[in-house]
Amino acid sequence: MNLSYMRGRLGLGSSIDSDETLEKRERSEKHLNANGPFGKRHEFHNEPSPYACNRGAGIYSSIFRRRNKVVQDLQVSKTVYMSSEQIQVTWTPISASCKDDFIGIYYIEISLIAACDYFDYEFVQYKQSNMSWQMTNLRRPLEFRYYSRDHSCSGNYSLIAKSPIIQPINYNEPTQIHLAYGDRIDQMYVSYLTNSSEYIPQCQYGLTSSSLNYHKNGTTITYTASDMCEGKANQWGPQAFIDPGYMHTILLEDLNPSTMYFYRVGTDEHGWSSIYSFINRPADKNEAVNIITYGDLGLSPVEPGAKSTIDRVIARVTSTNLTCLLHIGDISYARGVGALWDAFMTQIQPIAARIPYMVGIGNHEYDHVLGGDKDPSGASGPGGFRPKWGNYGYDSGGECAIPMIHRFNSPSNGNSLFWYSFDVGPIHIIYYSTEHDFRHTSPQYKWIEQDLRSVNRSRTPWIIVGSHRPMYASETDEPHDFIKIMLQFYLEPLFYQYHVDLNLFAHKHSYERTCPMYKQECVYDGITHVLIGMAGQDIDSGEYSGAEWSIYHDQQYGYCQLWANRTFLHFKYYHNDNDALIDQFILQK
Repeated sequence: MNLSYMRGRLGLGSSIDSDETLEKRERSEKHLNANGPFGKRHEFHNEPSPYACNRGAGIYSSIFRRRNKVVQDLQVSKTVYMSSEQIQVTWTPISASCKDDFIGIYYIEISLIAACDYFDYEFVQYKQSNMSWQMTNLRRPLEFRYYSRDHSCSGNYSLIAKSPIIQPINYNEPTQIHLAYGDRIDQMYVSYLTNSSEYIPQCQYGLTSSSLNYHKNGTTITYTASDMCEGKANQWGPQAFIDPGYMHTILLEDLNPSTMYFYRVGTDEHGWSSIYSFINRPADKNEAVNIITYGDLGLSPVEPGAKSTIDRVIARVTSTNLTCLLHIGDISYARGVGALWDAFMTQIQPIAARIPYMVGIGNHEYDHVLGGDKDPSGASGPGGFRPKWGNYGYDSGGECAIPMIHRFNSPSNGNSLFWYSFDVGPIHIIYYSTEHDFRHTSPQYKWIEQDLRSVNRSRTPWIIVGSHRPMYASETDEPHDFIKIMLQFYLEPLFYQYHVDLNLFAHKHSYERTCPMYKQECVYDGITHVLIGMAGQDIDSGEYSGAEWSIYHDQQYGYCQLWANRTFLHFKYYHNDNDALIDQFILQK
């Protein structure tokens, strides 16, 4: 590829962001942040009116008559709960509700006139008398409140009723349990979260569920609003930063390969989790592996595809001998809303407590504009890597990956979760970051080159690389995606030189597979690229260019599964709605 030609195309002397692009980004960000951590999905511009919520801004008028009571009581099916349980909220309608009456869930100390300081909400429909809420353990007392607007449904919100206080059955319930690979084949990270750091975190494990004969202590960390880079992530509130609890991690060692272990986490003082099991990765280079992979998941059931993806993958985990899961960026879409991290980590526990959940960095975890001195990746500048040809934004809500690196673990051979590598059976997997400098002189590029050079292809004949933004995609909805062109210029030759077999990426919310290719052309010894961003976020609807290298594409929710031994790599793509196999290909050594 001719760089001088690219310089002319890219207009490197000026920014490519137009007012229209910025407006679209702001709309997208607000839409994403409208969704809540208690299972409620909200459309853009369909929240309770900030004007009607804000009784303290001088908008109250004596002509706004307080609304008569429209419901009697607000009851709950239980006042104590475990994480992920459902609570039914019921009430008796007395008179017609306003179209924007709503029930919200609140910290009990939130002022009763602060109607819109909720964690989540749902509008009340005409004659409705009950609704269901999926609970997330936020480690604090909560309550439901019914609000209706004064002055014939056009004034401020007034509190009509509130529920009894609801509390987790155990404030220190071990929650958000998940696994990750360590540096060596005999290691496994086990992580969980509680409300307190008072006691040393522990993992009891063994070869049967009735004999947890081994014991290992762990370490504890947390983070606060001031640790993050900017914006919403720096602010305290139900729709911004909340106390995240304490993240505990235990590193199990001396594990036998391809062996099932049973374990539980917790302490005698605070209680223990249920018993889970995992199978450690194989050491035998001839043993096959079975891996789930996707990107852009988000929160179930808030995002329309996330629930069906989670349900399908849970079914696979519990019925199939899976090795691990690769989540290629855009993890929770919390974007500065702390409770969304709690909800997401709770959502993946049925999967991640059973197989290692290996994550890569995406724009919605990392991208920020200010606060670079707090950037845990060590990138220079206030907003990290922000070349004029890139459309890097404010997509993390100011988090700059702080929640992610505190919640997840990875091998230590790279730069935390930003770039690292590991072996799984006959596959060497490299996570790299499209949110960081990947040019020839960058630390990341040098690390990737060194890692590729060190791969023993007799031990791991397959190399899979993965990162968030696509190197190739034929959707035409983003004609000025110059990051894609730069990835082709800087990294594609390196991947081709070292005979990378498969490049996985996401970012676009669709599925697409290329032929084995190099420099825009199908070649016998090329790299197969697969776009796998169809796991949960609103699916794309753009047109396709008809590129010759695009073998298959569609815009449906789904997930991918790959099986590999030393000779064959079999990749499959499934739709969520009927779990049908839609696309597949086989690579052979």
